[in-house]
Amino acid sequence: MNLLAIAAAVVFVLDQLTKWLVLRYQPHEVAVLGKFFQLTYVTNRGAAWGVFSRAESSNALLAAFSILTILLLFAYRRALAMQHRRQRLAIGLIAGGIFGNLADRIQHGSVVDFLDFHLGSWIGHWPAFNIADSAICVGVFVYLLLTLWGHAAEAHAVIKADAAANKAASDGK
Repeated sequence: MNLLAIAAAVVFVLDQLTKWLVLRYQPHEVAVLGKFFQLTYVTNRGAAWGVFSRAESSNALLAAFSILTILLLFAYRRALAMQHRRQRLAIGLIAGGIFGNLADRIQHGSVVDFLDFHLGSWIGHWPAFNIADSAICVGVFVYLLLTLWGHAAEAHAVIKADAAANKAASDGK
């Protein structure tokens, strides 16, 4: 089993297990770290931060978008540089998160969120989220970072090779 599949499976299982616990015990507000961090059971028919949650068909559209995204990740896996271990891990986090939230949409008609942060007066209340949301965000961040880092390393290698070629040409004159 490859790293992408393992990462996706771990995220999916952790996400679904934590959501099952929330649904079973339904903490409407349990303080973990005072008002800063609470477990709060909420449902979200929309996307991240409740975007599109008021649209009547948002759940079906977002489920279809999730399926399309998974299919595109699979279809373009070679172009996404998934031959590298770190990129496979990042895409695995994204895929596991997508599958976790898709399972909720199919099973419950909405996504179960429960991690609730209040970040003080300077930011305020951060919308509740879940393990799948976290995995998607971390996976996207890591993938973009690795992609940009990789392009920077390639550019550095080209500059270094050009400098060496220029030096060799000037030494030969």
